[in-house]
Amino acid sequence: KLKQLLHSPRIHVALATGLSIVVLAYVSKRILPEPIRVAYLAIPPLLMTFHEYVLNRHQETRMAKTSYWVMAIFVATVVVILVHV
Repeated sequence: KLKQLLHSPRIHVALATGLSIVVLAYVSKRILPEPIRVAYLAIPPLLMTFHEYVLNRHQETRMAKTSYWVMAIFVATVVVILVHV
């Protein structure tokens, strides 16, 4: 059952979002001269919410591919960090 659970697209997106939040928190606290605003920190969870919507409504479409959403979360994380450097 655990292997089956780990192959779930929701788990992949949740892990990517969690990693993104941890990276943003670390960079905000330790690297940047001033903390990142809360609104910017909410971008990865917002993308996760959009993924859930698309996965529930349009499950068979190309837009529901998990890899697209994981990459979007990582790209959004990098963009948020670069905007605040």
